[in-house]
Amino acid sequence: MARSHEDEDDISPWSTGPLIGEARGPLIYFPMRWSMAVEASAYASGVASSMGLNCFDPQARQLRP
Repeated sequence: MARSHEDEDDISPWSTGPLIGEARGPLIYFPMRWSMAVEASAYASGVASSMGLNCFDPQARQLRP
């Protein structure tokens, strides 16, 4: 199956965008592509931690370290 040019250019780990559209009050939901979830969730957790915020993983049902 041939990939489209659009697929090749889209290297974002987020499955929706812009992410500001996922903000609800004090929360923001980061929908991620399955293929990039490990790296993207680690990055998001690190950024949250550096800003004194919590990062909750809804699939694991726990806060990320």
